[in-house]
Amino acid sequence: MKFARFLVVTTFLLFAVSEFSSADETQCINRLTNDYTADSVAYTMSVDDYNVRDYGNDHLALSIKMIRILIDKSGCSPSAINFGRSARGRSHNRCDQILRGVPSSRVCYVETNLGYFFVTTNMLTDMHITFNRWD
Repeated sequence: MKFARFLVVTTFLLFAVSEFSSADETQCINRLTNDYTADSVAYTMSVDDYNVRDYGNDHLALSIKMIRILIDKSGCSPSAINFGRSARGRSHNRCDQILRGVPSSRVCYVETNLGYFFVTTNMLTDMHITFNRWD
């Protein structure tokens, strides 16, 4: 009897947490897309405006940090985004130069549960983050 009660309570809690998480995700996508007025939205952020440590050549870590700042700045809960899970299953992330030997051509692709992001930098300290929601 105690085990059955435990099972019911555990199932209820798991369902409640997943529903809360889903609501957080939906609300965050809503905020990132300006009330779903666009499927893709571009943001420009200066690294100098935020307390960001030097990531050296770890361009993916810097991209994820700036995406986290964007999420926070948009009013989303930090738990709304999951960098390990995407609509395609496990997330795939990568930074690469489009033109070999040209650092300014570097693009980072970051998948999350909310959608995918393209992150580029200019020759100064600006980062351009394009959010694309999953269909």
